[in-house]
Amino acid sequence: DVDVKVQDTITNHSNELDFAVIGFPKTGTTFLLEALSQHPEIQMPPYEFCQIHEPDGDQELFHWLKNASSTHRKGIKCPTMIRVTNAIENLVKLSDYTRLVVGVRHPVLWYQSFYNYRVAEKHLFPELYKEPIPSPFALDSTRDWRDVSTSYAKYEIFLKQLAKVSLTGDEMKEMLNSDHLWKKHVSINPYKVFIYTDTQLSDDNITRQSQFRHDLKEFLRLDTPIVDFLSIPKANSNTETFEEYIEICDPKYASIKNTLLKSGKKTSDWILSKFIKSNDVVVSNADFFKANVRTWGVDPCQ
Repeated sequence: DVDVKVQDTITNHSNELDFAVIGFPKTGTTFLLEALSQHPEIQMPPYEFCQIHEPDGDQELFHWLKNASSTHRKGIKCPTMIRVTNAIENLVKLSDYTRLVVGVRHPVLWYQSFYNYRVAEKHLFPELYKEPIPSPFALDSTRDWRDVSTSYAKYEIFLKQLAKVSLTGDEMKEMLNSDHLWKKHVSINPYKVFIYTDTQLSDDNITRQSQFRHDLKEFLRLDTPIVDFLSIPKANSNTETFEEYIEICDPKYASIKNTLLKSGKKTSDWILSKFIKSNDVVVSNADFFKANVRTWGVDPCQ
């Protein structure tokens, strides 16, 4: 299911970006940053490098690359690149062989996690969050709270922007008109995409976990193994709870859950029937990936 044997040498691309972890938020991107930063062949900024979105984002990235090691694979993490693809267009100005890594998650659990993450940040960093906490029922196609919205869980809308599959006229219209929050457009690029589910990062099946790390290693063009994920502490985990947290399985949130399940089934169908069939898209442990994605239309609370 995986064909990622590429033997580019680092020296031939010493001033280019080797890979980028581009989203989605709350799918283990910070965990991946931690895991990949430990690899002896990789150099990454220890923070989100989202300057790539700026009008001169290509120059911001070029400056970092110029000062980075010429003997390491160089990567960045910016989980908004999947949503605002001007960052992809800035990247194209500098590199024609960057690899993109994309994480996805059950939309119902994703929404709960993302909303609660913002609530926690509001309490922990009040100087950065001046606005009141909005109702989770208000965050739909017309409103988001620092990117939290049920519309953002429609992963296929944003994956379409990566131009890895041909789109019908109806699919294009759906992408362009899916919400009133973020402008959409297709960003043509030559990059390969490795897509994973968050469950693959925490998979305790030793055989599948080893295969996943091997396939990711090959995709990123590394020579030595990636560290065992089970040995890395969970990133961005907060044990404190706040009264505004939502428990998505509580019956009072049924309308949110049902909205996400309906769109989740559609997202699942598109990813499985179209996106992962692209020659530019790589999936590890395809049967496990597909089985997880198929549950997106199924209530995780039952």
